[in-house]
Amino acid sequence: MSEEEIKLTESPVQEQISQLRSSIQALDISFSEAIEGDNQLDMVTVFNEIKADYEILLTQFEALFMSNVNTTEEAVEALKETDRHVASNFQMMK
Repeated sequence: MSEEEIKLTESPVQEQISQLRSSIQALDISFSEAIEGDNQLDMVTVFNEIKADYEILLTQFEALFMSNVNTTEEAVEALKETDRHVASNFQMMK
């Protein structure tokens, strides 16, 4: 088995995570205002239902995306901790 170093370059990863967070926060989840009034058109009712579904879907997407970003950050931290642990074990073996 050959000995090869596995190296994590953290700053590009953190930059990409930061960009993802900014994109999530900039996401406009508002669709348009509901059509109100005494209008009894079926199309208006369907539009309002679609609008409500769309906003729910976008809110869920935003939460899932943020969860994935957080999980990525946790994975990076776990990888860094593993790297520190392995490095200290190698130092003790010398």
